[in-house]
Amino acid sequence: MTMRRLVPIAGAVVLLAAPLADFGQQPDFLKDLKPYQPQQKVSGTIRNWGNNYIPALMKEWEDGFRKYQPDVQFETNLKGTEASLAGLYGGIADLTFIGREGYRSEINGFYGRFGYYPLGVEISSGSFNTPHKTFALMVFVHKDNPLAHLTMEQAQAIFGCSGDLVVSGTGSCERATHKPIRTWGEAGLSGQWKDRPVHVYGYNFDTGMAGYFNRVTLNDSGRWNEDLKDFDNGHEANGEVINAGVYVLAALAKDPNGIAFANILYTNPDVKMLALGGNASGPFVYPTVETAWRREYPITRFTTVYLNRVPGQPVDAKVKEFLRYILSRDGMAAVAKDGAYLPLNEKVIEEQLRKLE
Repeated sequence: MTMRRLVPIAGAVVLLAAPLADFGQQPDFLKDLKPYQPQQKVSGTIRNWGNNYIPALMKEWEDGFRKYQPDVQFETNLKGTEASLAGLYGGIADLTFIGREGYRSEINGFYGRFGYYPLGVEISSGSFNTPHKTFALMVFVHKDNPLAHLTMEQAQAIFGCSGDLVVSGTGSCERATHKPIRTWGEAGLSGQWKDRPVHVYGYNFDTGMAGYFNRVTLNDSGRWNEDLKDFDNGHEANGEVINAGVYVLAALAKDPNGIAFANILYTNPDVKMLALGGNASGPFVYPTVETAWRREYPITRFTTVYLNRVPGQPVDAKVKEFLRYILSRDGMAAVAKDGAYLPLNEKVIEEQLRKLE
């Protein structure tokens, strides 16, 4: 795997943000959702820790909940996602809000402390294309590439050592159940594209973006294509962070043989997105606000709240009621109003509510 670190020259990189209007009309997120109805009257203090990007959203949730449950108080400390699970480890938080999926190391750390895993409940989908808000990841090729779509198995074979492969001591992929795709002919193209090599670009392997791409596309194996060129964030002269996606797609724009994962926020006129499908017969789903919200597009991220639930024991009544509020039409209306993350759809909400029983 080839590591690249670029330090940008101020003004040399132009960020092209894509407005939501480019992706069709925004769906009615709330149409099929049920309003909050208390199951019981509760009281006491709920201690919230975590995601520093949601103070306004958290206030909406807390204020809305207390209209139904006025005897509940909140102690809220939103210092950041990375330290949030420490609130559970130390017994000083009832709920820890993480602005993404939980990392394996965090979950295992909790297990090492208590001997069981924390209960994780999804509370929103990630954003579609909002900076810093757990945005969806798209697969891009050069605009001259005739490919229109990939299966997730093909994406695995391109970006990693697919199937039952391992990376040998020489850095090559061996013991293939599914042969790696290293030419565009192996990806289904013919003619002048058949023998062209596939060049792979993406985020630095330690980032949340690469971590989630690995989780969804490489089955959490960590077995990346040994030739993948990865990019880290840079900074403008004034200190402003430039997302690595800018560099990923800038590199792809110069390489007709390339393929990359990034977000539409960082697109440019010389690249295009691909539709993704579960198998060769499809359907192949193009990334849009609606397909991300419906979770039809497969590389859509989410945010999570964790709680310390002892196996076999009920969830604390006041905590359960607050989470039921968040997972209601009322709670998702606050997510939609906040506008950063996407609300959950009805199906995902039902799955999360079952976790609380």
